[in-house]
Amino acid sequence: MRAFIVVNKINDVFFQDCDTEFTDHINKQAVEQGLLETGSYDEKILDSSIVMQLFSPLFMSQWFLIEQRKNPCTSIACENGFLFVFKQFEELLIVAISKEESDTEQFLSKKIGVFIRVVEFLYGPVTNEMGYSIFCRRTDRWQFLQNLLKTWELLRKEEHSFLVEAIERLHVNQLVNEKCMEILEYAMSRLQNAGEKNTHHALLVVNSKLLSLYSNRSAPSLAEADVLCTILLARLLFPTNEKLEDLFSYRKPDESGSFEDMKSPASITVTPPIERYESAVEGDDSMEEENYLSATDMPNAKIKMADNPYPAVSEHVTEEEIDLDTTNQKVLNVMGEGFQTPDSSSPVTDMHKVIQDNTGRLTPIGRSRSRTFDGMVGGRVTPGPGRARSHSLNVHQHPRRDSPVSPTPIQEPVQPVSPVIRSSPNHIRQIAFLSTQMCNFYPYQLDFVQIFPGMVIILFSEIPRANHASSLCQLLRLLTDLLSGQKSQVQRVQGHVLYDLINTLLSKLASAMKKAKGNIERIMEDIRKRWDNADFKSSLLAYLEQGAGTEIPPGAERSLTGLHKKVKELFLHLYLFPYEISPSVSQAMTSVCEKAKVKLFDYKDYLSVKSQRNIVMTSYLDAYPGLVHFIYIDRRTNQLTAPSLNITEEGQNHDATQFLKDKIWKITSWMHGKLADGVTMATAREGDYHFSYFIWFTDYQGAPVQIQQTYQQGDVSMPPGLLSGQFYSTLKRHCFPNSLPGSINCYELIMMHVGLVNVQYIVSHRQKLAKQLFEASGDTQMNLVL
Repeated sequence: MRAFIVVNKINDVFFQDCDTEFTDHINKQAVEQGLLETGSYDEKILDSSIVMQLFSPLFMSQWFLIEQRKNPCTSIACENGFLFVFKQFEELLIVAISKEESDTEQFLSKKIGVFIRVVEFLYGPVTNEMGYSIFCRRTDRWQFLQNLLKTWELLRKEEHSFLVEAIERLHVNQLVNEKCMEILEYAMSRLQNAGEKNTHHALLVVNSKLLSLYSNRSAPSLAEADVLCTILLARLLFPTNEKLEDLFSYRKPDESGSFEDMKSPASITVTPPIERYESAVEGDDSMEEENYLSATDMPNAKIKMADNPYPAVSEHVTEEEIDLDTTNQKVLNVMGEGFQTPDSSSPVTDMHKVIQDNTGRLTPIGRSRSRTFDGMVGGRVTPGPGRARSHSLNVHQHPRRDSPVSPTPIQEPVQPVSPVIRSSPNHIRQIAFLSTQMCNFYPYQLDFVQIFPGMVIILFSEIPRANHASSLCQLLRLLTDLLSGQKSQVQRVQGHVLYDLINTLLSKLASAMKKAKGNIERIMEDIRKRWDNADFKSSLLAYLEQGAGTEIPPGAERSLTGLHKKVKELFLHLYLFPYEISPSVSQAMTSVCEKAKVKLFDYKDYLSVKSQRNIVMTSYLDAYPGLVHFIYIDRRTNQLTAPSLNITEEGQNHDATQFLKDKIWKITSWMHGKLADGVTMATAREGDYHFSYFIWFTDYQGAPVQIQQTYQQGDVSMPPGLLSGQFYSTLKRHCFPNSLPGSINCYELIMMHVGLVNVQYIVSHRQKLAKQLFEASGDTQMNLVL
C-alpha cells in the first residue's frame, strides 16, 4: 500500500500517485466519514478533493512546523504500520506514504529526492507546471510522472547504475567504438544541417549502459546526474524486454520429441539493404521501414517473452489523431515481432503527437571533437590499434568561437501541444533542463532515436533563446529569496544595489524580448508595469534597507508574489511551450536511424549480450579467492565497475544468483545508510557471506589523504547519490574545508566474500582490487595505503 502526494500551502494537490490498495483504503475511509456515498464513486480512482479533506490536518500541522517552529517532522511511523516521510520543496510539501515492510525511511527519502530531480529535469524552475498545466491535460502530466517513477523503481531493482547512482559504461572492442563514433558524428552533422545548429552532445545508450559520448568543442560540460536522467527517460520512451535467454535459445524439440538444431544469431547472414540506405542519405522519402532479423524475430527460436516490465510508450499516433482530447487512438506495434505493445490506455498515449511544419534552416557545421570513456576513440575516427584514455563527463570546454547571430523575431507556435512529441515510431523529442556552469536549468531539446530495441541515440540541442535562461533563473532566485524572507544578498550588498541588480536583469530581458509577439509580449508588458509602480518601488526599497529578520510589508509581498509568478510564466512560454518538429529534422532523424542500423547491424546481438554481461566475475576469481561480488565507484567521474549477475528468467524464485542479488542490494542500501550516519568503513556478516564497505579520499596525484574534519549524522542532509543531490561534493567540502575545489577525489568499494574469508584478506583484496580498477580506468598514478 503506497502513495506519493504533493500539495501546496493551501492543500491543493499538485501531484498524486496511489496504488489500488491505497485508493481503496482511502475511499472506504471517506465513506465511513460521510464524504462519499456507497457505490457513487469509481473504486480505482482517488479524488484529489478527498485527499485534501482527509489529510488536511496533517498537512497544515506540517506547514505550521515549517513556517512557525522552523522544526518540521521528517517522518512519522504509525501504529497501524503506515510510514509518512515529508520533504519541503520550494512552496510545495512532498509526502511519501507506505505500508510495505520493504519500504524504509531511507528509501522513501531517496524516492522524494529522485522525484525532485526529475521534476527539475523536466520543468526547470517552473515546478508548478506539473499541477497546473496549460499545454496539455493535467492527467497526462501526472501519468507521465507516475510512469517515470515506476521506471526508476524498476531500474533501481535491476541495475547497479541506479542502485548506487553512477554511470556504467559498456566495454566493447575498438572496431565497435569506431563505428559508434562515426554514427554519433554523422547524427550531429545531420541535425545541424537540418536547422538545429546548436547541437552539443550525442549519446549512444544500450539498455541502461552508456556506450559512446560525442560532444562539440564549444559544448558545456554534461553532468553525470543529467546523463542518468536521460537514460531513465530513454528507458521510459523506448522500453525493451529482450532477455539474454532469448538470444541463447538455439534448440527446440520437434513434434517427435527430438531436438532440432538451430543457428546462433551470430551465424545467421542477412544482407543489409545498402541500396536503400544510400537512397535515404540522398533524401529519398519513399522507402519503407526495413525489418531486420534479430533473436526475437527468428521463426524457429524458442522465445518466451514476458510482459513489458517498464511502463512506457511504444505506439505511433497518426496525423489524423492530433486532437489532445482524442480517446480512441490507433496503436501500432513498432517494437517488432515478439515484443508486447501497450494498449491504448497507456498513460502517455496522448502525449505523443505527429506535428509537422514547413520551417527549416541550414547552418554550417562547426568544429567538433569527441569525449569518450576508457576504450573509446576520440576525435575523427581513424582505424588502428591502441586504447584511448578515459575522460570525465565534466570536462572544461574551449571558449565558444561561433560568430554572433543577430536576433530574430520571437514568435510562438500556432497550436499548443504536449512537450513530448513523436514524429515517427523511432523518433521522440522531449524538452529538458540541464545543469551547466552557466545556469542550473539550461534548456535543451532531446531527440531520442531508437536504432534497435534497447539501443537509443540521444541528441542534445539548445532551445532558441536559451542564452536568456541564466538571467531568468538568477532573477527567480532573487525574488524567491525576498519572498522567503531570507534576503541572502542583503548581508553582502546594500538594498539599493540589490534593487539595481533586479532592475538590470529585467532591463536585459526587456531588451532581448523587443521583437516578441503574442503572449510573450503581453507578459513582458505586465512585468514592466508591475516593476515600474512607484508605490511598490518605495515599499520594496524601504524593506531592503532594513536589517536581516525584518518582515516584508504585506503590500510589497503581494506585488513581489505577482511579479514572481509573471517571471515564471515568461520562463514557461519561452522554454516549455512545445515547438513542432520540422520535416527536415524528421527526415534527418530517419536518415540517422537507417545509417545506424546498417553500421551496427552485425553487432546488435553482440551489444545486447554485452549490455547484460558487461563484466564477468570469473575473470577475478583466481586473483581474489573467496570474492563473490564487488561494486567499485570512482566519484571523480561517477563511473562504476561491477560484474554482471547471471539471473535466469524461468527460475527467479529459486535462482541462486537472484538470492545473491537480493543480498547485495539489501546490504548496499544498508552501507549507504551507515555512510549517511558518518561511517566510512564497515563490515557485516549475514548468513554465509561477509560484506565490507570502504570509502577513501586522495589528492590530485593519487596519494591518500586523511579526513580533516569528521562528519556525523545530519551534517549532510541529502542521501548518498547523484539524483537526490550532490552528496559526495558536499561530503568532500565538509571533510576537507581547507582544500581547493576539485583537489580531492573520492572512491567507493563494496565487496561480498564468502564467510570463511578472514578480515585481513578482505583488506588485502581491497587494496589490490582498488589499485587494479583505478589503473584500468586510464590513470597511471595511485599510491593506495591503508
